[in-house]
Amino acid sequence: MNKDYCLESNIVSIVLGPFHPFLPGPMRLHLSLDGEIIVSALAETGLSHKGLESALEKSPWRATVPYCDHLDPECSMFGELAFCMAVEAIAGISIPPRAQMVRLILSELGRISSHLRFIVLTAKAVGSETVIHYVLRDREKILDLFELLTGARFSHGFLCFGGVRKDITEGFIERLNDICELLKLRLKEYNDLFSFHHGFVSRSVGVGFLGLQQIKKWNVSGPSARASGLKEDVRSNQPYTGYETIDFKVICNLELNKDAGDCYDRYLLRLREIDQSTEILKQASELIPKGEILSSSSKINFAIPPGEAQTKIESPRGCLSCFVVSEGGPTPFRVQYQTPSASGIMAAQEILIGTRLEDFPLVLSSLDLSISEIDK
Repeated sequence: MNKDYCLESNIVSIVLGPFHPFLPGPMRLHLSLDGEIIVSALAETGLSHKGLESALEKSPWRATVPYCDHLDPECSMFGELAFCMAVEAIAGISIPPRAQMVRLILSELGRISSHLRFIVLTAKAVGSETVIHYVLRDREKILDLFELLTGARFSHGFLCFGGVRKDITEGFIERLNDICELLKLRLKEYNDLFSFHHGFVSRSVGVGFLGLQQIKKWNVSGPSARASGLKEDVRSNQPYTGYETIDFKVICNLELNKDAGDCYDRYLLRLREIDQSTEILKQASELIPKGEILSSSSKINFAIPPGEAQTKIESPRGCLSCFVVSEGGPTPFRVQYQTPSASGIMAAQEILIGTRLEDFPLVLSSLDLSISEIDK
């Protein structure tokens, strides 16, 4: 055959970042392309390293909780909760039932807020401006509830060893129930505007497939794993902070689709989890008991005895683990977080292979990564 009629395939390497509008944060993404097809992907993080764990190890016990907000500013309540539970396990501090339920309510509000942000990033990846404005409008109402209770929309610093800093304010439960009812109506709007839109469906179905083998290989957890059929949820498997009193369902896309695990499945699962969180909040608002919000053993100056503990909670992105070691001194000896985004970005490098260049923003947004969690 005449060589003049042969097509040559040249591999092109490009680097995206460290600041790119479709990256989840400060990072570099090294891609090798064969035409428009990604043949290799390498994520380079560490550009926003905060030294959070080291800062916790140098801070007095009483001053550590506000630092935990910086693990993931978008979901600051979960960093606080995992750390406080670990310290309480070491010190043997019991949590009053009312404080437990307040923690649960704040956790589910944080889950809804994070999932709404996920929808915004997904809509941004496919260029749907209308959906962005609709969802941000509703997310503001969740942030209003945070401000009403904790005094801050982000970086709450609301938890403490043995409970919470303040009791729920007047009118909070009524506004909480109103927003839960409103969100159920809004979910129908999201379906009409986005979920069944041909442009979004055609770009997300069959793109960024994440299989069970890859989930086990990279230890992926949370919504991304459940969207692929792995029915695991810390709230159900190892209940904490009052989840054992709540009747809720673990959402798993395998019930609907045997070949689940693409970008569209990860979007639909989080949409369904928002609806499930509203049901949890309704039950919690009815079950919240009267009583103290802070353990009596933590109201005086107390010392954390020597010991170690590891706790697991279900954050919006997956299983968040915190390991704390105390030597009986004024500061923690060792604090270490294991975050779901660290597993997610490892899996992302593998599932990006074979996708088109224009689809990489959607694949990354569907995994709901937080660079802040990774560069802790």
